[in-house]
Amino acid sequence: MTARTISSRLLSLGLSLPSSNTPRGGYVPFMKVDNLLFIAGQAPRLDGVLKFAGKVGVDLSIEQGQEAARICGLNILGHLAQVVGDDPDKVVCIARVAGVVNCREDFELHSKVLDGASELFTSVLGDAGRHVRIATGASSLPSRMAVEVEAIIRLCD
Repeated sequence: MTARTISSRLLSLGLSLPSSNTPRGGYVPFMKVDNLLFIAGQAPRLDGVLKFAGKVGVDLSIEQGQEAARICGLNILGHLAQVVGDDPDKVVCIARVAGVVNCREDFELHSKVLDGASELFTSVLGDAGRHVRIATGASSLPSRMAVEVEAIIRLCD
């Protein structure tokens, strides 16, 4: 990868780092413990505005769900860039991603929806963006958001 910052890598994809969203509860958006960065569940919000609400497979298409997951991934990268000074070389790997899709009980394409975030991570971070993942569904999410994604990232010592 030739671009030297997370921001520039996103720009090469036609994307930009979003401004940080304010937590909507009694928690912090991220916490660094030793060389692990835990990033709280991120909604598909840009500049505080929820972009995708409703159930994937009912109110929203799979493609819209993927875009919602990509926005969640952008928010994760925004927090990551803040912690590492926008330097991707300080990232060993995105170790684990967990995502929840707002859907009906018979929905089966959770993994396909969460590929929106997973593919973004590998596009921006290369092999360091590869991760293990869990993809689940829920009958509702806060604010009716379509998708929520969290991450655990290993940073350089």
